[in-house]
Parts: sequence; structure tokens; C-alpha cells
Amino acid sequence: MTLALILVGLQYPAVLLGSLDVGSRKQLFIDHKFIESTEGVVLTMNPPVRSGQLLITADAPWEKDLRVASYCTVIAEGGLIRVWYNIVGKQFIPRQNPDFMGLAYAESRDGIHFTKPILNLVEHQGSKANNLVLPGDPTKFSIGGGSVQRDDNPDCPPEERYKTWMKIYPKPGVQMHGPSRIWVSPDGIHWTLSEKKVTGLRATDTQLTWFWEPRIGRYVVYSREWVQFDGERQIRMASYNESDDLFNWEKTRIILEPDAKDFSAVVRPLVVMDKMFVERERLKNLPAKALDRSGEENPASTDQFADNVPPPGAPVDVYGPGVMRYQEADSIYVSLAAMFHHSWQERGTPTPDRPDTGDVALALSRDGKNFNRVGNRRPFLGVGPAGAFDSRWLWPMPGLVRQGDEIWVYYYGMNIDHSWRVDPESPSVLTGISRAILRLDGFMSADFDYTGGTILTPAIRFEGSRLELNLDTGAGGLGRIEIQDEQGRPIPGFTLADADFLNGNHVRMTASWKGNRDVSSLAGRPVRLLMKMRSAKLYAFQFKAE
Repeated sequence: MTLALILVGLQYPAVLLGSLDVGSRKQLFIDHKFIESTEGVVLTMNPPVRSGQLLITADAPWEKDLRVASYCTVIAEGGLIRVWYNIVGKQFIPRQNPDFMGLAYAESRDGIHFTKPILNLVEHQGSKANNLVLPGDPTKFSIGGGSVQRDDNPDCPPEERYKTWMKIYPKPGVQMHGPSRIWVSPDGIHWTLSEKKVTGLRATDTQLTWFWEPRIGRYVVYSREWVQFDGERQIRMASYNESDDLFNWEKTRIILEPDAKDFSAVVRPLVVMDKMFVERERLKNLPAKALDRSGEENPASTDQFADNVPPPGAPVDVYGPGVMRYQEADSIYVSLAAMFHHSWQERGTPTPDRPDTGDVALALSRDGKNFNRVGNRRPFLGVGPAGAFDSRWLWPMPGLVRQGDEIWVYYYGMNIDHSWRVDPESPSVLTGISRAILRLDGFMSADFDYTGGTILTPAIRFEGSRLELNLDTGAGGLGRIEIQDEQGRPIPGFTLADADFLNGNHVRMTASWKGNRDVSSLAGRPVRLLMKMRSAKLYAFQFKAE
């Protein structure tokens, strides 16, 4: 190998490694895949905006003794926004399930105003005049919500096109194999319990998310795992699993779990010098009233500054994986992970100064297995203000709904924490379904400094005749795009000097060079994009045909 080739390879490693084939598929800036070198640019998580609207709550006449609960699903199809929501009895008894737990159906044309059709399928309080779809016979068992999905397996029989996966709670004297079962349906309304048993999964008492994965020709499911380490309490994590038939699962691997950064956030005791004394070589607190590691009161303690070191374990669990494919872009998997923030004395009574609440984190992946928790652990969707219906607990609903140039993230919220304590700022118990609004492709963005920044992509190959950018420069930001050959040399006609300035806020802003936006002459050959901008947010790029 010549010295010149070595130097070229060091400066442009993609020459030796080959170019990335992007075709005409949309590419998102969720990581550094399309950033070979950069200056003055940071990758930023962009939380959606809460609407604050209660879209679905237990307000129908037949729901007067019920409330909306956590595990709900949304699917957009046929001009409708279809929601299957968990509906349960109003009674609140800690660590005890309500007597009635079922699944109800609502639909909407605009995604905001929902109707609850009377389906006459499930009897409740002596009448079938309601919108309940499951369980078929509430006297025999209850169900823990569900994860309704459309089965996209090309070999799926039409009569089983929809499936829902739920935990079952048999009534006394009723024998049913569990802990979870699958129902099938031709329309999402009329359901039949499958006789097949689910094997290969462990903790299924959360809302699972599953889908047919055409990349591997199998089903995948994201479940919750209870992991116990020697000397530690159980920690909730999320797992990836594969199956040929949706019933027998294998290839389990952990994909989301508390890590070193989470463990570093464990609440530690305060060191208050006038509350402490020296015994031998140790500085100790005065005796204090507190909980020991088992959650029982420690009679030797009477002061809030007790020397209580929390047991091993992070103060946050992955309560539900919430993994979905993002259909608008190439190979993007989104985890809207339900995160449970809790006190260390998990089986005791939580103290007022420690959390017992849940919000939503964002993790992203390009292969559905390796996820990166983004945003420096800030919530992607945080709890609402004090007194709001979602001030204590959020649960993301599987299913991302595109409405125009927005993504609507539907979620369940309540003003009760995990220990069933009601927000003191609220007049009563509040639960229901709402939505948050995200820019199309807006999970992450490459943010260019106010004083300017650059991104140079690795060598890529594309199909199409124009380059579109999902870009927001605001009023004062600017951007230009240069197209280079694979060695990094500006291509005549597509240099920065030729590039027209980009300014504005558009999910499909077309790049041009002296008025020319036709890049078809470069299709199929390795090229690089040099993006030079200031005060701008770049979400995605895509080469498209005219």
C-alpha cells in the first residue's frame, strides 16, 4: 500500500470501509452514524409538548363505577384513530387488583374527539350496552390491560389479523393456564381466546410490545424481566425475544436496564455534623427512627438523619419497554420506556421526600436490539403540573400516530403514585388518556451553534433527484450544503459557493445550488455531504425522486 493511499485512508476511512447505502430512505440523526466529523454541533433530545387535554376518561354512563388504567394501545388505520383502553373498578386497595378489569374500545376521526360505540359484547353490571370487548365472561376472570397489535405477518390468517396479549386473573374456583394469554380477532372488536400456551417468557405482568419483524422473518416481543442479584433486591429490566409463531419464545437478551449512571443517583444519607458522634474510628449518626433494609421499622433509630445506607440497586426500574418501529424512517426503533422512580424501601411506606412515581424515557436503536438512552436521562415525557390528571404517573401507549407533519404520542396519566397516594393538589382521583405532540422525525436533532457548526458525513450512495432536509433554522439561522466526492473534494456545481442559503422551518426543505435542485447526476456514486449551518436544528435528510 502506498503512502498516499494510507494517508487517504486515514483521512477518509469510508474509502476503505465502503459507502453507506441510503437509497431514497429517510435518515435520522439519532446517533453519529451519519456524522464522520463535526464541529460546533451537539445531538439533542427533543421532548414532545403535552397537550394537557383529557381525551378519554371513564365518562360514559356504564363507566360510573370504573376508571381508565395503565395498559392501553392506539392504532391509526382506515382514517380512524383506534384506542383499546384498560378499564377497571374504582376501588383503590394497595397491592390488590380491582374485582373488574377489562378492555374497552374507542375511536376518533381527528384523534381528539373520541366516541365509545355500544358493542353489546361483554356484560357489566347486568348490561351489555357498553363498549367493552374483553373479557368475554367477567365472572370467570379479569384481564390486565393488553397490547393490541395488527399482525403484519404475510402468512397470518385474516381471522387472526389482530392479536392482544394480556395477563389473566382467574376468579376463585376457575382454572386457567397463565399467567398471560393471547386473543385473536379479525377486526379488533370480536375476540377469541387462543388455546395455545405462551412459553419462554418470565415476567409478563407489564404491557408487552410485539410485532412481526420482516428483517428476520420472525416475531419479536419486548418484555419485562425481574432480575435478582446475590445480596440485592429485584431490579426490573427489559428484554428482547424472538419467535416463529408468537407463542414459543427464545433468544432472550436484556436491552434496557439501570446502569452505572442510574446507580450513581441512589439517595444517600445526609451528613449533619451536629447530629453525629465519633465511636472508635467511625463518624456515626445519633440513633434514629427509620426503616431497615427489609422495610421494617428499626427500633434502634429515632431520628431522620439515621445512618441508613440504601441496599444495592438503582432508584429507577424499567417498568415497561414500550418498543415500537418508527415507520417514517429507515431502520429506527423507538423505546418509550416507562420508568419507575422509587424509594429504596420498596416494600415499606415511601417517605414524602422520596419519589414513588413514573415518567417516560427515550431510547433509540437501529437494529431493535442495541438501544441508547438519550437526553442525559432527562424524561422524554415528564409528569404534569401539580394537581393535573397526570401529575404522578405516566404510561406511554404503544403506537405512534402520524397526523400531518406531527407525531402524536398518546399516553395514560394519573394523579396517584405507585403506592396509591393521591396528589394533594388534586381535588379527587383523576386518570385518563392524553397526547403529546412531536415534530415529524423530531426525537433527536443535530443542533448547530449560534456561531456556526459543520457536519461531514461518511461516504454515502443514494437514489433520487433532490435532497430534502427536515430543518428548523428559526428566523435568523442559515444553512448550506456542499456535495463532495468520496475523497472529500467539492463536486463542481455543488460547492458551498454554489449552494443557496437555507432558512426557515420545514420538514421537507429542498437543498439547491444556484437554483438547481437536481442531484440525479450524482445518484449511485459515493458522495459526502458537508453541512455548514448556524443556529439550526437538523432532524433528518432524504434523497427523493421528483
